[in-house]
Amino acid sequence: MPRLSQQRIATGLNAALVGATPEKARLKDLKIVVFSDHHRGTGDRADDFRTCRRIYHAALAYYLELGHRLVLLGDVEELWERPLGSIIRRYQTTLELERCFFAAQRGVRLLGNHDESLLWPWHRNILAPYLCDAPLLESLCIELADETVGSEPARLFFAHGHQGIAYTAFDRFVVRQIWARLQGLTGWKFGSGTPAENHDLRRAHELALYNWAASLNSPHLLICGHTHHPVFMSTALDATLRDTLTHYREENRDPEQIALLEAELYWILAEVDEMRTALPAQAKPCYFNTGCCSFEDGSITGIEITDGNIRLIRWRGEENKPQRHILQEASLSSIIRSCRGA
Repeated sequence: MPRLSQQRIATGLNAALVGATPEKARLKDLKIVVFSDHHRGTGDRADDFRTCRRIYHAALAYYLELGHRLVLLGDVEELWERPLGSIIRRYQTTLELERCFFAAQRGVRLLGNHDESLLWPWHRNILAPYLCDAPLLESLCIELADETVGSEPARLFFAHGHQGIAYTAFDRFVVRQIWARLQGLTGWKFGSGTPAENHDLRRAHELALYNWAASLNSPHLLICGHTHHPVFMSTALDATLRDTLTHYREENRDPEQIALLEAELYWILAEVDEMRTALPAQAKPCYFNTGCCSFEDGSITGIEITDGNIRLIRWRGEENKPQRHILQEASLSSIIRSCRGA
């Protein structure tokens, strides 16, 4: 797998920002849900999405009914491992649900490194009925017409997060011919050369994403995926839970409340295998990561933007019914002002 370079990632993100599809909107009018990194396969043990399919359908039905816009940030299909036709046959009902958003002109599809071959004409033709003529984008930039810091308008910048990393035909060959076959036989994940599986790579990559967003002169909030690690306001979820636990103990909260939060923290740490973050302790709140729709326990995480707020959410199937949990929430206006120290 390619070596990670902070400078190459910054250069790739700069190019994606310059070439981003531009939009303008008022903050109060935004109603968006963002998901990424489904890695849909063909239903075998190498298919990371198969355990998440049911809760993802429930989440889509929820957002469809409430009128949200669906933004998919890439790596939706796992085209490094499986042919597109077989993935579509396996997940046709999932694609039909997504198509409802596109048919209502409320769907946006970005490309990641694992599904960038959708740009090939024959792939584009296969997927076209589910996109309803919507284009495949590398990036999207929404200028907030009613949010400025000084004279600069604030912007929401959406990208997969792989920009600046050059993946080769050999990388794809290894994934399809070796890792996918081993995972299909054993059920184990083999991906030590990717940020999603290699913790050192992930920490270095998310630091590069944060440093780029923090370096911009005008306030930009970077919302991406790729690493599979949920991040809210440049703070990893496990770090936020640790801070909350400290506050609970200082305030002598109810022991049951503290114990439940402790249980949630260690549940998350077990899921991400003690993922630590390289993000600075007093970070500018400019970097957000959706996490993924391919957690092994069948849960999914994403980002909501509605009512002037931004939220990190997790959907789980508990007690045999879908449940939506708000993990973190904040006012976008306050975040934008904080990004410029106002």
